[in-house]
Amino acid sequence: MLSKVWKKSIVIMVALFLVLSFVNIVGAFDAYSDMAITSKVEAKLQSDNQLSGSRIIVDTKNGEVTLKGLVNSQADITRAAKLASWVDGVKHVDNRLSTVISHRYGAKPGMTDCQIGANWC
Repeated sequence: MLSKVWKKSIVIMVALFLVLSFVNIVGAFDAYSDMAITSKVEAKLQSDNQLSGSRIIVDTKNGEVTLKGLVNSQADITRAAKLASWVDGVKHVDNRLSTVISHRYGAKPGMTDCQIGANWC
């Protein structure tokens, strides 16, 4: 009688162990998959002649790729997003790229003829 209880307990523990192991493997695979997607997107962007000199940071989470950094033109922004979307496993591309020109010349000029402490300044 006791041996039947032990056998059932062992079977249940083994089944539980296998289920938990599978869950850990799937979670690890997702992380590996995101790293693999990031590497593939980076390689694709770096191998492109038009984007080779660009400073693009690629981040991937659950298959969603985020592109950050600076490129030379608006066409490069579009091209980078398109190239990233063609990589296997990419579900969505969040394109946060901007152009070098917008960063260089986008700052507001200093105010002239402004008095310190004035409300209208």
